[in-house]
Amino acid sequence: MGSVTYDYLIVGGGLAGCVLASRLHQYDEDAKIVLIEAGPDTRTRPDTLNPQTLNLGGDLDWKYESEPIPGYLNRTIPVNAGKGLGGGSSINSGGWTRGSSIEYDEWAALVSDERYSYEGQVPWFKKAEHWFDNKNPEQHGRNGPIHIVSAESANRTFPLSEHAIAGWEELGVKALPGLDQNAGDNLGRAYICQARNNGKRSWSAGEYPLEGVEIRFNTFVNKVILDTSGEIPKATGVELADGSIVLAKNVVAAAGTFRSPQLLQLSGIGSAADLKEVGIEAVVDLPEVGQGLTDHTSFFQHWRLRDPSAGYTLGSPNPLFTQPQYSDGVPMDWIVSTTVPKEGLAEAIKKDEGKEPDAATHPFLSKTRTFLENIVLYAKVPFAGVQFDAEHMTTAVVSFLPTSRGSVSLSSSNPEDQPKISFNFLSTEVDKYVFRQGLRQLTQFMLGPKFGQFIEGESVPAVLGLDPVTLDDSDEKLDLRLASASSTTWHPAGTCSMGKVVDTKFRVKGVEGLRVVDASVIPLALSAHIQAPVYALAEQAAAIIAGKA
Repeated sequence: MGSVTYDYLIVGGGLAGCVLASRLHQYDEDAKIVLIEAGPDTRTRPDTLNPQTLNLGGDLDWKYESEPIPGYLNRTIPVNAGKGLGGGSSINSGGWTRGSSIEYDEWAALVSDERYSYEGQVPWFKKAEHWFDNKNPEQHGRNGPIHIVSAESANRTFPLSEHAIAGWEELGVKALPGLDQNAGDNLGRAYICQARNNGKRSWSAGEYPLEGVEIRFNTFVNKVILDTSGEIPKATGVELADGSIVLAKNVVAAAGTFRSPQLLQLSGIGSAADLKEVGIEAVVDLPEVGQGLTDHTSFFQHWRLRDPSAGYTLGSPNPLFTQPQYSDGVPMDWIVSTTVPKEGLAEAIKKDEGKEPDAATHPFLSKTRTFLENIVLYAKVPFAGVQFDAEHMTTAVVSFLPTSRGSVSLSSSNPEDQPKISFNFLSTEVDKYVFRQGLRQLTQFMLGPKFGQFIEGESVPAVLGLDPVTLDDSDEKLDLRLASASSTTWHPAGTCSMGKVVDTKFRVKGVEGLRVVDASVIPLALSAHIQAPVYALAEQAAAIIAGKA
């Protein structure tokens, strides 16, 4: 047993863990803080600094595999998750999107705490941000650690950009004020923003100072040690893989949406019945641990250009693409978020809920919601078995507000065994309707008069044995196509939900001295790539834990 008792022990040096450790040290320089990370240091690795290297499947990836997904024709899918200092921020594409203010206000109402409303979270977004301009200081910070650039500020505009604007306007998609989707309203067209610093990745491990924090790399935590001698169990430290104990006054799980619930369950915190099945005695019967898993499902396509020699895409001989900004960010300029027709949505809700929804009060009908993200990439993104070329573009449709919920549970009592990840994608009529409408809308954009003049048609991977998508496809054909080839968008959340597993101060219910701070506490789906919300969450959590907010 270790002789030192730390003030704070953080399990997981991912995005949230690095922010927490850095800020807690800043708030109290005398505090003894240890950050325990299962993976390596990433701060000086060239492959991490290079924003075009995602390291999916490499040594910075947990390389999970999902359980069979009924809505995906019982396919299993690879599930990438960051393993190493910085976690997911070390291997992601850097997208910076907050989502809609509507969702944060729903979050605040759900947990009865205005700190989690949009206005309550804006100061924490700003604290994390080093925004590229000062045009909207009420919404954006200029002094934060994470450097944000837009396609416009990086001077990354593509030859078909104006035609894309015309194509979206043809479908009724508006331009957002200031072309900024990170100011509370994301429904429309804006410039894509990414976390980049002088052409390099800007991520938690590289930007938040960790001097004064003890970091243990390549160190696996088996479980949280709970003292059950008192009326309420109390966390006193953790057990490492070698059996040694690290003591602490405060333990924080920041191991991510998959590992944090697993850590709680291994420690005896979870559904007593489920824990008993794998031979673990429950210390705290908390059935919601591991439940409520949300993620965004996405569907990618390749489209053949009518004239590949015209120089519209990366890989073509167009000298424009030799400029450095085209290798510093994703090959796109616009990010477009859209809604779906309410009449069809109401029918889908009725099928799921068994009654006619009240359009005046139902959260999906009373306001116009951001259900979809539309991504148009001026390159052929090389999937497995698909080579990069200049003859194609790539698109993706992302479904943002799923009503389907999955779970994370133990596969055994062995801490080194991967958890069982059950996504449950496309298990509701609402989710199928929204995703189908998204694919139909993106097809209208790609094949419509304004943008379709440059597109010959879709190229379908031969392994699928399916026909290209057309404007006349039936619901059944679109459903089959989506079920055959959709996947995760790497935005998992919700498995230690605020209000159910933790309170609004991140304290695990029924346990003293134990908190969870990462995407797993987000209690509802957000129309955002998850990293920006997690930066704001971790910033606020650090201040709350330190007694500064």
